[in-house]
Amino acid sequence: MKQETKRIVTIAILSALGTVLMLIEIPYPIFPWLFFDLSDVVVLVVFMAFGWKEATLVGVLKALIHAFSKGTGLAPFYLGQITAFIASMSYVLGMYVASHKFHLNRFISALISVLVMTMILVFMNYLFITPSWIFGSFATVADLGNIDFSEALGVNFNVSYLTTILIIYVPFNLFKGVIILGVFTAIYKSISTIFTNN
Repeated sequence: MKQETKRIVTIAILSALGTVLMLIEIPYPIFPWLFFDLSDVVVLVVFMAFGWKEATLVGVLKALIHAFSKGTGLAPFYLGQITAFIASMSYVLGMYVASHKFHLNRFISALISVLVMTMILVFMNYLFITPSWIFGSFATVADLGNIDFSEALGVNFNVSYLTTILIIYVPFNLFKGVIILGVFTAIYKSISTIFTNN
């Protein structure tokens, strides 16, 4: 019972920390209208310490608390929080497959996690996240029609919508992923002993 209480309290504290980290948005140097945060470091710590179910719970809690505390912001229908949750679960999926299914070392698992997150987020941005930002309500790529998406995104690429998405979001997600996994790798070894008895 004492261990279960400690586990619940630890997850609650880490969820709160994840929420705080979501509030500290870091602008992406190339496209300053894109931001990222370090809250997924907490999700990965929880995944490594407790498992994917607990990591999913923390991902949900930090997104919900952030939604209640900050609201939708400029995004329609809590799109920012939905995107953050998708990103969190993409990291967990990549790490789970690499480390638990293929038993790869932490460095390779982290690399695969970044690649999985990048592929999923690029696809989701193509499919509905970016169109929803453009229209200010739920939309998909099918709704774009003849709209000038380059102007809507504030870029001057004379290329297709898919190519624009790839140019913007592949480097952004790789950049974000490397930073998040770098911070996670740097801190996890030093704090892992805290969780050894959980």
